[in-house]
Formats: sequence, structure tokens, C-alpha cells
Amino acid sequence: MRQTLAILLIGLLLLSGGGVAGSQAEMEKVDLLLVDETQTLQASILVQILAQALKNTGLFQLEAKWANVQSSFDDPLGSNSTGEQYEMILIVPRGLEDGSLRQLWIATRPITHQTRWEILAGIQAIQALIEQGSQGQLQAVGVMEDLIPAWFAAIFARNGWLK
Repeated sequence: MRQTLAILLIGLLLLSGGGVAGSQAEMEKVDLLLVDETQTLQASILVQILAQALKNTGLFQLEAKWANVQSSFDDPLGSNSTGEQYEMILIVPRGLEDGSLRQLWIATRPITHQTRWEILAGIQAIQALIEQGSQGQLQAVGVMEDLIPAWFAAIFARNGWLK
């Protein structure tokens, strides 16, 4: 697993230098919350580099929270007492360190024909960063691709975290 994290770290470093082509002035940024469930220093550094790479795309208004969970499938946020809401929540689950998980989860409202194109571009950018940064060893999946991000999205919507 250390090799996977090292590859992702190097890949994200290389990718974080570039931005998104096109006019940034026309684009409304996506409100993104990055939830870090990792427990090791190496993984935390990786998450910080991922956050920087996401910022460098120019697509996101980014905030981050660290969550101490017993299981990757525990709700990392609980009730929203802050009033802050996000269009997208990216979970970096605890199981990445030991190799028990190979996915990062993108929680959003259901994708429909009315979904803002910036959200769709944000999902694609996250998926590309993770895929390229890990040389295909990790993937980011959204609500239309896997049950786990859809399950978290339902919990986050109920608790007031998702716009």
C-alpha cells in the first residue's frame, strides 16, 4: 500500500502544477468539502497535496475537515450545526492506508439534466486527478457509479451538509 500512496503522491505533485483551460471568469466555482478520514502522516500529506491539486484546477471553492471514524462507513460529519452547505463532498476514506479500499467517494445530489455543468466538470476533474495520480490504482466514484457515495449523499442531505 505504501507504493500506491507514493505513486499517488508523485502523480498529484506532477498534476497540481496545471490549471483548467478556459475562462475562469465565466465559471462559478463548486463548493467542495474534502473529508479526510486517514490516520497516518503519509496519508495526511497525500490529502494535503490532493487539496492543493484540486485548488489548482480553479474549479473549486474548497474547505477541508478531518474526521476520526472507527470505520470507513461511519458518517464522518454528523449533524450540521455550522449551517455551511456544499455542492460536493469528497471523502478520503480510512481504508486507503491499509489497502482495504481503493476508492474515494464523491457525494453530491443526484445527477440530473439540471445539474450545473461546473459540478459535472468537478466530478470529472476529481476522477482524472485520482486516476492519473495513482496510475489507475485508485479511483474516485460518484453517486451515479456506486452505492456508497449515494448512501453518504443521502445522509449528508438529511443532516444539512449538501446544497
